[in-house]
Amino acid sequence: MFRPLFAAVPLLMLATPALAADKIDPKIRAEFDKTDANKDGVLTRAEIDARVARMDVGKAKMPPGKAAQISGAWFNTADANHDGKVTPNEMQGLFRALASRYDTNHDGVVSLDERAAARAAVIGPKTPQGR
Repeated sequence: MFRPLFAAVPLLMLATPALAADKIDPKIRAEFDKTDANKDGVLTRAEIDARVARMDVGKAKMPPGKAAQISGAWFNTADANHDGKVTPNEMQGLFRALASRYDTNHDGVVSLDERAAARAAVIGPKTPQGR
């Protein structure tokens, strides 16, 4: 099964009450801390690249070309001020935007159909072989 970078976080955030801009959701903080390999409080492109490279697609690792494409797009979108680093606030902002985008009927819940549509838009529809 393909799991986009931090895939569950946007879905979980929809069930989380709105937080002040300076308060980081605990789920976001946990994901951030798992990725912040050098524990300096920011994510670099190298840390994102390493995290995506460890992701699996079904029973195999993600192909390197796809991993580079996903990590580049994620990092460039998350790095809102384009300083070459992603802070917890920037990461949270990205996940909130993604959750809002996935929730196409704006009911505060990402349904299975909405999740499938979002997945298909990113990597293509599931096939009988499990993709």
